[in-house]
Amino acid sequence: MTRATPGQALSAALSAALVLAATILAGCQEQARHEADAGPVIRPVRTITVQPQSFRLSETATGTIEARADADLGFRIAGKLIERKVDVGDRVRAGDLLARLDDQDQRNALRTAESNLASAQAEQVQARNEEARKRELLANGNTSQAIYDAALLSMRTADAKVVAAQAALQSARDKVGYTELTADRDGVVTTVGAEPGQVVEAGEMVVRVAQPEQREAVFNVAEAGIRGAPKDPVIEVTLAGAPDITALGHVREISPQADPVTRTHTVRIALENPPDALRLGATVTGRLKQPPAPVIELPATALLEETSADGSTRTLVWVVDPQNQTVRRRTVAIRPRDGARGPDGPVPDGPIIVTDGLSKGDVVVAVGVHSLSEGQRVRLTKTIETAAAP
Repeated sequence: MTRATPGQALSAALSAALVLAATILAGCQEQARHEADAGPVIRPVRTITVQPQSFRLSETATGTIEARADADLGFRIAGKLIERKVDVGDRVRAGDLLARLDDQDQRNALRTAESNLASAQAEQVQARNEEARKRELLANGNTSQAIYDAALLSMRTADAKVVAAQAALQSARDKVGYTELTADRDGVVTTVGAEPGQVVEAGEMVVRVAQPEQREAVFNVAEAGIRGAPKDPVIEVTLAGAPDITALGHVREISPQADPVTRTHTVRIALENPPDALRLGATVTGRLKQPPAPVIELPATALLEETSADGSTRTLVWVVDPQNQTVRRRTVAIRPRDGARGPDGPVPDGPIIVTDGLSKGDVVVAVGVHSLSEGQRVRLTKTIETAAAP
């Protein structure tokens, strides 16, 4: 049998490689022809149809009248409550006595402090007299400098003891005064937190005093009822059961966090010249007075961001053309306080309020916005209405 030379073996290997490459190239060309015949990729997307909603304070909300400012008053020391001189509804003036603690221990401490001060003062007198005698002897040459220095040190020590005893006496007097709770402002007692005979801790609320001059209507409103509220809305507050007793107010405060149990936000309405019938604790209803402003709510996953060469950032959405089933980018404006933002765009932790750029009936891509391209054909797999905007 004839053995192939090295040159013949190399030639055969090259021929086999060329045949393999030609086969692969032909396969790729065939696949490309099939893809070209199949046309462009049509991507299924999930969309949202824009339906602007109007802000409502839950149409009507029920709340109560509360004071804008109140204070929980308590003792500065712990002790046994022996007397409470006020009850809920009582009017008090600054300086009025509200409650008292058993002060026996504090008065005993006061007498001890007085005795310590008297003892310190007696030692001070003796030390000063001794220093005066030693100073005179030193001047006559009848004693040494060391003896005089010892007398001087004793006098200064006695003086320091007197100062410390005086401070202790003042502290004891203050603690006796702390056994009496007095009002620091004019107001009305709205809550009591302790009864006579009860042992209370330092700082524990014994009486709550509110200032009725500044009254507010307080409502607990669901999140969907406050998100996207118009700027400075006017709220009409009506006394429950008496529709002729009303007052107008403005939103002064909306709690940033929802109650963990009820998932509602506390809305405080500052009232303008409320009538006397709107007393503290009265039940009222609130209604939005001015015409509501329409807003649009989108999920954070529907938005993407683009940074231009000058460093400015704009927010975009993909809008579907219903005629040819393609998507186009559109710039929108959003409310800054809604939704946290990260380096890659909005953080999907809640809905976003769109203030400009969209109209009723626009179809917006809700998910997968980073995998689309301008003019790409899409297939609508599911269309949902926007959630009720606030």
